[in-house]
Formats: sequence, C-alpha cells, structure tokens
Amino acid sequence: MRLEQIFPKLFELLPEADWLLSLEPEELAGPLLVALDGSDRIEPFEIISIGPLRREEYPAEHHDEILFALMESWQWLASEGFVAPRPTGLSEGTSIPGATLYFVTKRGKTIETSGDLEVYRKGNLLPKRHLHPTIAQKVWSLFLRGDYDTAVFQAFKQVEVAVREAAGYEAAKVYGTKLMRDAFGKKGPLKDTAQFGDEEADVMSDLFAGAIACYKNPGSHQNVDFTAEEAAEVIIFASHLLRIVDSRQKNLVAPHTLEE
Repeated sequence: MRLEQIFPKLFELLPEADWLLSLEPEELAGPLLVALDGSDRIEPFEIISIGPLRREEYPAEHHDEILFALMESWQWLASEGFVAPRPTGLSEGTSIPGATLYFVTKRGKTIETSGDLEVYRKGNLLPKRHLHPTIAQKVWSLFLRGDYDTAVFQAFKQVEVAVREAAGYEAAKVYGTKLMRDAFGKKGPLKDTAQFGDEEADVMSDLFAGAIACYKNPGSHQNVDFTAEEAAEVIIFASHLLRIVDSRQKNLVAPHTLEE
C-alpha cells in the first residue's frame, strides 16, 4: 500500500481530529480497516507515521495523538485477526529488509464499512454459539441490529413460554411472575429439591419471578434503554434460565393445572 493512500481515505471518513480522538481503539479500527482497502502489502510503521499524516488537514498539534490512536487500533485489528503478517519467501518477492509486512485477511476483507465492523463487535459481545438455541434463533439477530430493548423482551418472553410448556400447563390464563411462582413453588411441577432441599422452591421461584419482573414486564409497556453490553449480559442470563427449564422438563411426566 502506498503511503499517500491511507490518510486521504481516513480523513474522508473522519474529517475532525476531535472526532477521531474521541473513539476507542476498537471503534477507530473500523475506519482504519476501511482505509487499508484490502491491501496485501502493508508496513504499519511506514503507513502510520508523521510523513503522510502531515499532508492532510488534521491540526498539527493533534498529529502525535492521532498516530498513537491509530497504532492502538492497528494492534486491535491484528489481535482480532483482521490483519496478519505476510508469509516469508513468497514467489513475488515482496519482503522489505528489517520490516514485517502485513496483509488484510479474509476476515478483514468482509469489512467494507465501519458499520460492518460494529456488527462484528456486537457479535463478539453475544457469541451465538454460547446461547441457548431458542435465544440464538429468536433474539441474536435483533441484538445485532441494535434493537436492544426488543431483544431483551423477546429473550424473557421465550423464558416465559418455555416455563409454561415445560410445566405442562395447557392454559395461558396465568403469566408473568404468577406463572413463575406457581411453576417453581413448593407445589409446582418444576420444583426440584434434590440440590437445595425444601428452600430451593422459594429460591428458584424468586429467581424466575424476579427476572420476569425486571426484564420482561417493563418491556411489555414501554421502551427500555439498554447499552449493547447491558443487553448482552441480560440475554445471556435469559439463556441460562432456559437451560434450567430444560433440565427440569426432563423430570416431568404429565400436564399440570395452574393454581388460582
């Protein structure tokens, strides 16, 4: 990659130095990767340097800060596998004495816009392979789109549906916290005292009822603001609750009637 290529593209994406410097390394990595334009011949210490930077309109007093920020982002790209060192001894003979050349990897070439990298980062917050299959199917795509309140609501809706079905309840007259306390209570079909004794019924009914009250019920009536990190944590919690329901369902043999 030629020296003069990276900073014009970066300046087009981030024309304000203050804006560039306000970004975290993983956020700045998106524009940096787009500016690298899929190159297979990158010498980072030559590209991320003061010479080509001076040709752009970033104020001189910010040049050092910009270079430090870009190098942090470069390290993040390397650690995530978006760029990697070129193999040695290639047939075209592209080595530079004393320098390590890099290339944009297959993963890196899938990132065509800064938004693409944001989707990747969100996926890392909520790895699909670690989720309960129901959560992965119903909720993961909502999370990637940034619809966090709907994703959380849907996650706990799936918990509610799973509890009703696992308990064998044929009617939907009781729902929410009442359903949880009935299903996991002392006379509930999902009670399991093997691990905690008789008090386990109270513990588990409190856990499930509290989760529904905190994370499903508010979302039924209003928009609830979640950050990506908060939503990911809560959805993982819902996934854990679903796995508990799965384990209890194995012990059930017949449908039950909801207590009035």
